[in-house]
Amino acid sequence: MTQHPHMHRLAPPGGMPEIHSGPGTVVAVSGLSFAISDELGDISHSTDGLLVRDTRHLSRLELRFDGAPMRSLGVGLLSPDACDFRGYLPPAAGSASLDAPWEIERDRTMRPGGLEETVTVHSRTPEPARVAVELSVAADFADIFEIRRLQDDRGDIPERPVEVAPARGEIRFTGAGGLTTTVVMDPPPERMSGGTAFWTAGASRDHPWVLRLRVSAAMEGLTAPPDGLGSITPPSAAPPVVASSPEDLARACRASLVDLGALTLPDPLDPGRRIITAGIPWFVALFGRDSLIAAHEARIADPGLLVETLAALAARQGRVLDDSNDEAPGKILHEVRLTPRPWLGEGTSGGARPYFGSIDSTALFLIMMGEARRWGADRERLRPLLPAADAAMAWLRGPHADPDGDGLIEYVATGPRSLTNQAWKDSDNSVQFADGTLARPPIAMCEVQGYAVRARKQYAEVLAWFGRDAEAAELVAEADALRDLVRRRFWIPATPGRRGYFALALDGDKRPVDGVASNMGHLLWCGVPSNDEADEVAHHLDGPAMRSGWGLRTLASDMGGFNPISYHAGSVWPRPSPVRP
Repeated sequence: MTQHPHMHRLAPPGGMPEIHSGPGTVVAVSGLSFAISDELGDISHSTDGLLVRDTRHLSRLELRFDGAPMRSLGVGLLSPDACDFRGYLPPAAGSASLDAPWEIERDRTMRPGGLEETVTVHSRTPEPARVAVELSVAADFADIFEIRRLQDDRGDIPERPVEVAPARGEIRFTGAGGLTTTVVMDPPPERMSGGTAFWTAGASRDHPWVLRLRVSAAMEGLTAPPDGLGSITPPSAAPPVVASSPEDLARACRASLVDLGALTLPDPLDPGRRIITAGIPWFVALFGRDSLIAAHEARIADPGLLVETLAALAARQGRVLDDSNDEAPGKILHEVRLTPRPWLGEGTSGGARPYFGSIDSTALFLIMMGEARRWGADRERLRPLLPAADAAMAWLRGPHADPDGDGLIEYVATGPRSLTNQAWKDSDNSVQFADGTLARPPIAMCEVQGYAVRARKQYAEVLAWFGRDAEAAELVAEADALRDLVRRRFWIPATPGRRGYFALALDGDKRPVDGVASNMGHLLWCGVPSNDEADEVAHHLDGPAMRSGWGLRTLASDMGGFNPISYHAGSVWPRPSPVRP
């Protein structure tokens, strides 16, 4: 929920808010609406903003008091959609008092399609006093991908045609395509100049001055609440009650459930169905890989979410062969934005136009069919998903996943908007040899082959459950043969000073990419290594080159391309589960 390390978790509903001080970025979110600000509550940096449905409807929201910002006392994180900013104004130069004369509170709550904020100015002086209040707002209607490309304070979005229409108590911005942002102020300002409003606030100890703001975003042709919130079907089971001794574990679990709720949205294709998005703020979208894994990790608290995620992905499954979009029949999507804004040059049609550049989502879809069965999904909930699962298995077995017919799944960018790398490490420099050289495509990632093994085994369990025994037995035999193939093709034997391990990938010439990376840990989850191989892998994962103290490095520190702050070539990501299926 937050961008800087001093703010970590939100309080659970009904719990005590967490209070934080110091500089940092604060995010409040409600569905597809979120506000990114600094610790004062100001939206002022190039990557800040009020974003609604992937569009920045406010690029500036700044408060000044006697010409200066307040000084921060701290931020209260109340819930995913609410935060409380506290600050003060120092004594004026030459004042006889050393005490702060003004205390300021900004209570912000996100709403579908905007936000509401109450600014309360408390006087802490013996006599009534006045302070000049100034509010500046602006809108550029930039889309989320433009904003993500910016480095904070190192760039800017080109100005858009924005029309400011001041009225009594209202500022309105109008952009192309019927985009509007309306800021309503109560009380109305005493004076306005463009996007800036002015008041003289008078307050005493017993009577604070209060300003209420309501910011509303609108888009032409959108009549329903932008996020569809309120129409979502609640989980059929009551939320779990978590207790522990000491309390720390239960508190962390409850905070995780709050975060899970913030990530969960109604599906635009079926508002009664829930989907789990990939991350806040930049990845409030349906992903194949991320959404499936998140729903899997949440299965103990909400197993129904896994089935709903499978259904949402099945509804958007690949239907045609389209190299420009990395689409193929049966393939499960990589990402789809849930808004009408353009994405990588293509309209998403409100969540109906996905991008399919993921080599592992399809196998994970089949694995999660099996996990849903294991965690209590009944036949009647999984039966409608069987055609999608059959199509996914056909893709996994077919020439679009394995174009050279060697039994291994591989990828190569085929379209102008294709990702260079299409496994979970999808940055351009993520697939490296030990000397730092980048692998050339087509690329067969080791963990993807493991997913293909486990997908066959777990979908075989589903098929047997539905009485399709012959097909199930065939898949089990395929899984065993593929497991042997992966062990032969990817295993790098021990050398003096280095234990054996699984290659990160095979490159376009079928050479093992000998970078030591965390990917081989996924093979443990898939039951691919022998016991001896698993022991060697475990020594790598638990060794000093991989184990940082905070978690597993994505690339071992003794590799030529290691960079501890590189997205996939050294930074720490969550450790894969070493549990066999």
